[in-house]
Amino acid sequence: MTILAGVIQSALSPVLRRIRPLLPPEIGGLVVFLVGTSIAAIGCRFIIGVDAPVPVGRDYWLVGAITLATTVGLNVWGKGQARLYCAVIGMSVGYGAAVVTGLLPLEAFHLLSDLPYFAVPNLLHGGWAFSPAMVLPFTVAAIAITLKGIGDITACQRINDAAWVRADMGSISRGTLANGLANMFAGLLGTLGVTPSTASIGLQAATAVSSRVIGFAVGAILIVFAFLPSVTGSLILMPRPVMGASLLFSACFVLISGLQTITSRMLDARRTIVIGLAIAAGIAAEIIPGFASNIPSAVEPIVNSSIVLGTVTALLLNGLFRIGQRQRVMLALDPSAPDAVAEVNEFFDHAGRQWGARPDVLVRVAFGINQAVETIREHCDPQGPIEVEGRFDEFNLDVRISYRGAPLELPDRRPSERDIIETETGYRQLAGFLLRRNADRVRTSSKDGVSVLEFHFEH
Repeated sequence: MTILAGVIQSALSPVLRRIRPLLPPEIGGLVVFLVGTSIAAIGCRFIIGVDAPVPVGRDYWLVGAITLATTVGLNVWGKGQARLYCAVIGMSVGYGAAVVTGLLPLEAFHLLSDLPYFAVPNLLHGGWAFSPAMVLPFTVAAIAITLKGIGDITACQRINDAAWVRADMGSISRGTLANGLANMFAGLLGTLGVTPSTASIGLQAATAVSSRVIGFAVGAILIVFAFLPSVTGSLILMPRPVMGASLLFSACFVLISGLQTITSRMLDARRTIVIGLAIAAGIAAEIIPGFASNIPSAVEPIVNSSIVLGTVTALLLNGLFRIGQRQRVMLALDPSAPDAVAEVNEFFDHAGRQWGARPDVLVRVAFGINQAVETIREHCDPQGPIEVEGRFDEFNLDVRISYRGAPLELPDRRPSERDIIETETGYRQLAGFLLRRNADRVRTSSKDGVSVLEFHFEH
């Protein structure tokens, strides 16, 4: 059944490119935020002592506070290697504090004496079995893991690219395929399925160290650990408050990364509702006990995970709210109107919020179109309204201005100061030159007395 889940994931990987319109950047940021809330929720449970197997008291909380303070202090004020290894140092200090306070008695380490120092992993413990009744639950689980992987990979992209503006679906598709192949291999070996490590993504953000070389090194270390049961056993003894403090530390950076991505887009009422309800659903799955009780077992993998439930909620609402959403808008301007600038600004602000466009791009667009309209009004003698049409498809924002009047020149070179001062067309050529530089691509045409300016802005 684990192999089946891996096959489903692998089959979904090429399809993810086609659903790119359903995964706008603000939903990518939402998923990153939900990844952070998931880490934070686990960390809070551990550090507070919810369902702790040992008595919770002053020593328990003291160990958690010391671990968190050490990790944060080194990350904020530390230099060089101290900052780089802040998480490892913090956990080591937490181990020491747990031993000193008696939270982790020395007798606990005697359990390691029962474990061999070296042993070859036994692959005979698992068997292959197929159950038709479990096909649906494993299919839902595979979809849930895929959605979680989208969030994890998006978080990695956001951490590694300071100029990140949207999810790279090629990277997500390849990551999903890799996860599917890994689960197929895990099934063949009779072991547990795997997913990306959300907490490790937070650690990347905290230490500002992110390289595939580290991934290869960690993989090699884990392979070695598979042959060293005593070393693995010492990690299992890690006190819960130490784990909780480390998870809270990682969660801070993932949460902020998600919020930055969400707020990098203009949000109208539709998108605000999508993000708000998805966050509410994700938080409900984390903090409300019994949230997933009395539901069919087939959908439990979706409802039990805050990341998956929040993502599914956002995808469904986003698909619903796309009904009636216009990707093309038009505005007719009166050339003699004194408030044309304010009208253009309001027009693109409203359209940008509906599209979920980046504010910095909309500022460029509004400025360029205002300059074009002003130049047309003063130098092209427009007859009748100036029509402005905007089209948006997430990657491109195109604006078309049409009017009846003389065409506006768009020279490749700046006119000379003499031309600007002494000729009637000099100022108009200067305005056209500046308009060309403001947009990523611009062209002009004229037919039957109708002049057209077309601006292209990369988004």
